[in-house]
Amino acid sequence: MPERERAYTLSFEAPASVFTGLGVAGLVDRTVLRSADGLPVIPGSSVKGRLRFFAERLLRSGLSPEGCSFHLPNGPQCKSLKNACTVCRVFGNPSIPALLRVGPASPAAPWDHLLREMLKADRNPVVHADVEVRPGLALSRVRRTALGDHLFFDEAVPASITFSGLLRLDAEVSEAEELFLIGAARAVDALGARKGAGRGRLEGGIRIGEAG
Repeated sequence: MPERERAYTLSFEAPASVFTGLGVAGLVDRTVLRSADGLPVIPGSSVKGRLRFFAERLLRSGLSPEGCSFHLPNGPQCKSLKNACTVCRVFGNPSIPALLRVGPASPAAPWDHLLREMLKADRNPVVHADVEVRPGLALSRVRRTALGDHLFFDEAVPASITFSGLLRLDAEVSEAEELFLIGAARAVDALGARKGAGRGRLEGGIRIGEAG
């Protein structure tokens, strides 16, 4: 069986943020990640990492479909592709290259065109017209109260914008493993930063379908 390409879609119920680690002094403390053409983007590594977390959780719970498995949490790590568990085969580990590659997610049509036109009309290099700026407070881990002088502002992509990307499955991925991956993807609840504050909640998880 040749390598398979699949499209995936992300529909959010709440604003989402994947940060660059950079900010705009005095205005925004954390800005969202953007592609080379200036549009907000969700890196494939973030999607893959969240998908792996839920795949592991499902398999550890004993909900292993036929043809799928997971090594014991405290047992030795899988060392060879031939005898590896589903998680190590699909997502890889230090000894085994991943059979799954996930590309970045960009705004899907018609949002990609609309956002380009919006950014073209408003060329403000500091405050972008395609995001919301949301305030937040840092909390004391001990007292669970707001810390003084810790108000910050984040960029967030509005929940109405749908993202899409591509993932590639190596020919070695079995049909059972692919079906499990599709099911585990639907269980993913949120993506991006500040999930505990309700950011990045997904509607229907990561939805994997046919490419194109």
